[in-house]
Amino acid sequence: MTEWIDVGPEGSIEPGDHRLLEAGDTEVAVFNVDGRYFALENLCSHEEFPIAGGTIDDDCITCPLHDAEFDLHTGEALTPPAEDPIPTFPVRVQDGVIQVADRPNPADG
Repeated sequence: MTEWIDVGPEGSIEPGDHRLLEAGDTEVAVFNVDGRYFALENLCSHEEFPIAGGTIDDDCITCPLHDAEFDLHTGEALTPPAEDPIPTFPVRVQDGVIQVADRPNPADG
């Protein structure tokens, strides 16, 4: 059964910013993109480099190491040198609190 991890009050992550948290043994980056929240494992699938420091544009994040781009919705690698997706995590706002599931989306599993 999915457990939900509290990230913080809705609005506590500024648009264009992120927050890091632990979901089991996985560091997860939670992003606010124009009031929509996305969560993915905080590792580029190309070189296992933290993705959270990357640039966000048009619902994509660019890895700060080698400029690989990933879709924030699906984690799909959109440009080389990355080929593999980054696992994404369900995010919800429940009673004014941003929450992330403790495990990746089933399609990522």
